[in-house]
Amino acid sequence: MSAIFTRRLNAADVVTVSEGNGATYVSVLCKTDNSGAAGITILGTGGLGGLTSNAITLLANESITIQSPDGRNIGDLTITAGASSTGIVVSM
Repeated sequence: MSAIFTRRLNAADVVTVSEGNGATYVSVLCKTDNSGAAGITILGTGGLGGLTSNAITLLANESITIQSPDGRNIGDLTITAGASSTGIVVSM
């Protein structure tokens, strides 16, 4: 992926990043979270030490950046905006 991907998330939007996309960087900002009842969830597919991934939920004004330190493609991620939640995704 040589181009920069930008997307405003509206309620119930889903963005899927796959290893084949070539992304080395993804940043997610939750702008609104339905008064704490929803937010933006990020779910990876990897495992670590026998544990599987579970969803991380960002609430209003929280953000996360996932970046490969050596330029390798990051793995698969699913980013989902909850009910009445909005956010921003930037990837490259």
